Amino acid sequence: MRNLLQFILRHYIIFLFLFLEGISFLLIFQFNAFQKSHFVGFTRTITSQLQEDFYNLNSYFHLRVENEKLSEENARLRNEIDKLAKLEMSPGIVKDTISQMSYTFIPSRVVSCSVNKQYNYITVNKGRLQGIYPDMAAISETGVVGIVVGVSDNYSTIIPVLNRNFRLSARLKKNMFFGIVEWEGLSPEYVSFREIPVHIDVQPGDTVVTSGFSAVFPEGILVGTVESVKNSGGNFHEIKLRLSTDYRRLYHVNLISFNRKSELEELENNSRND
Repeated sequence: MRNLLQFILRHYIIFLFLFLEGISFLLIFQFNAFQKSHFVGFTRTITSQLQEDFYNLNSYFHLRVENEKLSEENARLRNEIDKLAKLEMSPGIVKDTISQMSYTFIPSRVVSCSVNKQYNYITVNKGRLQGIYPDMAAISETGVVGIVVGVSDNYSTIIPVLNRNFRLSARLKKNMFFGIVEWEGLSPEYVSFREIPVHIDVQPGDTVVTSGFSAVFPEGILVGTVESVKNSGGNFHEIKLRLSTDYRRLYHVNLISFNRKSELEELENNSRND
């Protein structure tokens, strides 16, 4: 208290000046319409800006809940799209094949994700009790994520594209030629797209999507875009892809169940045995 009083006594001239200055401004704004209108407009602008900042801050803290709702809604819409794609119509006849839809999308949330190792893995909060099993595809809102390799009751482990053991069949969207996507263990933003012959036209910016040649990923899921194309004199292009999925910001993942997987695998196994 003594220090406070000493501080006030030492600087009382400044405090007196500020007090009188405040009284002066109050009188000006109170008895002059022009200055008063400008002051009111200024205070309204400041108040509106503060309210907007508070709203944005409040919205930020609710982003996680909103993102989870959006993820669930996107999974539901994907399921509805797949149902509609299986609804065959002809004049006078409607064949309902909804119960035989090919894919089911299950939303999940990322629990952990590594990007700085040679063999990265992702853990999500859905497991066996939620209908998850190994070899299910995992995608984000922006494209391919990986494949489920391990499942417990309530959690699953995904091997992502950013793993040296991962291989993905993909194709150029513009001309349907397919190759293999592999990660070389370097940047988490780029992968190699191999086995595209040199006579195939490939340009930076071309889109690469899943080929659909397996019982894991549906056809046409975005993988990335061509960043660069080189030809070192061999039979194949050296293609660098920029991944569409940013693993460092990954939070929601949709796990895809292929409902006819067992039928397809049984057919393929019988064909090999023959």
